[in-house]
Amino acid sequence: MNAPKVAIVTTLRDAGAMLDSFVAYHLHHGFAHIFLFFDDPLDPGLERYARHPMVTAIPHDSRLRDLWTGLPEFRTGGEFIDREVMARQVFNAALAMDMARLRQCGWLLHIDADELFFTPRQSVAEHFAQMDAQAADTISYQNFESVPEKAEIADPFREADLFKIPLELAAQPDDACRALLAATPQLPAKRFHFYRNGKSAVRLSATDLRPNGVHKFINWNGNTREARSRGGFVLHYACCGFEAFWQKYRTLGPFADRWLDFFDIRATIGPLHLDARDIVATGDREAALAFYRQRIAMEDSEKVGQLIQHGILTRIPQPRDLLNRLA
Repeated sequence: MNAPKVAIVTTLRDAGAMLDSFVAYHLHHGFAHIFLFFDDPLDPGLERYARHPMVTAIPHDSRLRDLWTGLPEFRTGGEFIDREVMARQVFNAALAMDMARLRQCGWLLHIDADELFFTPRQSVAEHFAQMDAQAADTISYQNFESVPEKAEIADPFREADLFKIPLELAAQPDDACRALLAATPQLPAKRFHFYRNGKSAVRLSATDLRPNGVHKFINWNGNTREARSRGGFVLHYACCGFEAFWQKYRTLGPFADRWLDFFDIRATIGPLHLDARDIVATGDREAALAFYRQRIAMEDSEKVGQLIQHGILTRIPQPRDLLNRLA
């Protein structure tokens, strides 16, 4: 079974030490190319990867903005170009589809720079060879959300290995577990603080498919042949470390309570995203650090052990161990 060439597209800002780990991890696992769209054209990573043979580094500049205007997605998303990073992510994913086709890639995976693609029981080549044989044009991947166990983390990919198990895969809580969950503010009702509807890859020979937001691809001209992977996952290292948390919300600034003027953030993913915006907006780092330790980080190793025993959390050490070996 021949394995197709697979590329990754991501839009990034302030990735810091994670960027080198992101690139090293995915290239080691067999991805053929990575398209990095730098939302900050002055990002030092841009120059570092400008001449890498397996990376295309694209700055957010006037040329890129001109390319966006020619996309079908620009008709509905153009008004959000400067205030919604999700709009820019969609445009960049659409451009990367054509760029990946020029490199004879068969699939394109759209993930963020704080995420890793993880196939625990097969190689990336084996996985996409299997996907290529299926009658599906887009594959969705369940995401896991990381749990930082300390406030000071320089590179989450090399330091963190604790994750929340998605509700769909987690064990049903008994009374003792429900009491434990009620006493754990880091685990809201939906368990995750951010998205929980996964990320996707698209078959590039399916020319009718287009990005549909940052999580999916869709055929607007007919039925979308979609499958859900059982062997591949996306590991989301969200706000892993206080500095990453602080920088994220300083960069996002006073964003609205609704995405794209329509999707109510609190109702969609819960309160943390808006609460984090508000605490960082005060400029009080000590108050923000206290918030981070209460609502995001789990520094109580005994409670972590109990949550693992109850099937609420799990450890996934393979990416960390691999990157530390590569180093």
